[in-house]
Amino acid sequence: MVTTAPRRPAAPPRPGRSGSRRRFAGSGPREETPEESGRKDLPAWPLSLLFVGFPVWWLLGLGAFAAPIAASVMALHLMLRGGTRAPRRFGLWALFLVWVIASGTQIDSFGRGVGFIFTFMNYAAATVVFVYAYNCSVKRLPIRRALGMVVVFWVWVVIGGFLGVLMPKTGLTTPFERILPGAIGGNEYVHDLVHPQFAEIQQPWGAPAPYNRPRAPFPYTNAWGAHYALLFPFVILYVTQARFLLRLALIGLMAASLVPAFATLNRGMFLAIVVGVLYTALRYLGRGHARWPAMVIALMVIGGIAALLSGVGSGIDSRTEYSSTTNDRLGLYGEAFVRTLDSPVLGYGAPRPSETYVVSVGTQGEFWHLMFSYGFPGLVFFCGWLWLLSMRTRRVTPDSLLWLHAVVVMASFMLFYYSLDQTELILVFVAGALILRGSAEGKAGGADDRGVAAG
Repeated sequence: MVTTAPRRPAAPPRPGRSGSRRRFAGSGPREETPEESGRKDLPAWPLSLLFVGFPVWWLLGLGAFAAPIAASVMALHLMLRGGTRAPRRFGLWALFLVWVIASGTQIDSFGRGVGFIFTFMNYAAATVVFVYAYNCSVKRLPIRRALGMVVVFWVWVVIGGFLGVLMPKTGLTTPFERILPGAIGGNEYVHDLVHPQFAEIQQPWGAPAPYNRPRAPFPYTNAWGAHYALLFPFVILYVTQARFLLRLALIGLMAASLVPAFATLNRGMFLAIVVGVLYTALRYLGRGHARWPAMVIALMVIGGIAALLSGVGSGIDSRTEYSSTTNDRLGLYGEAFVRTLDSPVLGYGAPRPSETYVVSVGTQGEFWHLMFSYGFPGLVFFCGWLWLLSMRTRRVTPDSLLWLHAVVVMASFMLFYYSLDQTELILVFVAGALILRGSAEGKAGGADDRGVAAG
């Protein structure tokens, strides 16, 4: 049974500590409530199964199913332990899941049915991961450990990006692909999920050369860009509290990761990172901190100069010159709205072929997918919960956790041009759950023995 955590007043700040080193909220052990004292702690390894073990799933052809598989293990632990809590107003998200199921009645073909089931599995997996992280005790899952898992996942993303740069034409025939029935494996969407390709090779009509855009370990380049952007704040936060040698290694890898990032020519990724960093810097400055924002912005400026010198800007200009991607997107957005008016309550259950463009309606941004597939109520439930999560995490303490809040803020506008229905949504939910968990009992911080400098 899921219960909603009661609202309790936040603990007052301790006097004389404004300039001291802050600690992660929920990073150390806290006093258990009477309800928790009789229950076993949830293990942290199922989260590691997802994030740290992701390349194994990918090589097996199960990368797109890693979240549902790991979430199944988490759901089993939650059921065996009992007494599961959820934050206030989580019912809004539950309404969204119910509406998605109702919208499934609009599916009109086997192929779209497969896509519907896969998408719902990912929404359900994100739900379980959120509840699991929210219920994990800070003893078993301190902030530092959770960040470490996500940073390892970021390392795999960077490695996959380099595979796309160095071997763009390479693909893998996976074990799962071999055992799939032909009727399912022959579906183009399913094939993209189970047959890893290191890069998308695109050569619009008239382009002098193909564009090799990294996508491993994900099915699409835009998915790589969305993950890279959402992972950026996690990495920055981990860097701020890492030991000296590890910090240097991570900064070096961040610099190296610009190579595949630039190769994606992904405008949405660059926009999300810039907005996220600037937003966090302003929030830091508003709280009287300047050191870390100044350092991160300096690194961003250096990265921008490197981008200009490497010709990324001209590469993006060239791609947009030969490709109608911008106009196509705007046209698809308009078509999604107009066609949703014909089925405003339940939508169509899944994307459908466009009446004008090659790309299907409902595939170019989560906002438009929600509107077209699940109608206006589904759109309201999803966006209502995501934007509420952004509002509820804005007053996070200690200040260092503003980077986790930034993940939710970035997703709040990335959904207009990126899909957020796979591991992207899980990253957002993990960030939100770690913040809400730390404040669920009115605790401002934990007893972490190393702490973090907030500014």
